[in-house]
Amino acid sequence: MEYVKKTSRLGFTLTELLVAIAILGVLGAVVVPALWNYYKGAQKTATIQSIKALKQSINMYKIHTNKYPGRLRDLVKKPRDPEVAAKWMEGGYLKKEPKDGWGNSFVYKPVRDGNNPYTLYSYGSNGRGAPKKEWINAWNV
Repeated sequence: MEYVKKTSRLGFTLTELLVAIAILGVLGAVVVPALWNYYKGAQKTATIQSIKALKQSINMYKIHTNKYPGRLRDLVKKPRDPEVAAKWMEGGYLKKEPKDGWGNSFVYKPVRDGNNPYTLYSYGSNGRGAPKKEWINAWNV
């Protein structure tokens, strides 16, 4: 009786596994930084778009009430001042208080002096600890 030797491969060799891991490592080294930069750029773009929308809402508030809002919350909830509340648009100017691309609140302050009627900006990616050069200002977008 003759025995036939059956050869079958049930797994991968160590060399094949090392080549596959090396390929994945190279792809990861190239793709992950590119995706991270894209994500950071998207956060900045979202913040700029939110600031533009906020400026429009603030201007609409000014048109209706003849005053700039005292705080961003006045765009969402009716202000306490009866004179302003009577002219306030029913339903509000925003559905909720906006956040920047990093999930932080915007900074808004009415200004009585200066070139602009209010300041509106985001601290940027680092929140309050970010250097001023990273802040995204409403008057620079």
